[in-house]
Amino acid sequence: MLFIVHPNYEQDRLDAVIETVAKEITEKGGKILKIDNWGKRKLAYLINKQRYGSYVLMYFEADPAMIQGLNEWMEIQSQILHEMVIRLEEEPKLSEGSENPDSVSGSSYAAAETVEKKSPVKGKNDEDDEDEDEADDESVEETEEA
Repeated sequence: MLFIVHPNYEQDRLDAVIETVAKEITEKGGKILKIDNWGKRKLAYLINKQRYGSYVLMYFEADPAMIQGLNEWMEIQSQILHEMVIRLEEEPKLSEGSENPDSVSGSSYAAAETVEKKSPVKGKNDEDDEDEDEADDESVEETEEA
């Protein structure tokens, strides 16, 4: 299940909302497998006059009959802007890290290297200095010819 929490909630309140949802699932007979907080993201369209929301991905096992009651409960929660429950055909392979598509895994990030610049970036002042150097070279050539 993916659900979106109101963006104005600080981390403590967001954690409380996540715990409330997890508690509701377990009370209805479900089993939580993994909770992944994706953080605040921009919404594709306005939901309840909000442009942003905190995304939470929650994997759980439950009886299909329980899902309708869970959907109804989620709809009356004012702190939850939107929710979507998706039934997976196979049991997901859960990893330790985040499933967030925008997150950078530690190994990929560590593999990235910073590239040192071999030559400085030329700005407007650098170009002016080069023009002056060229003018000095031309005046030197003129004096040698004379």
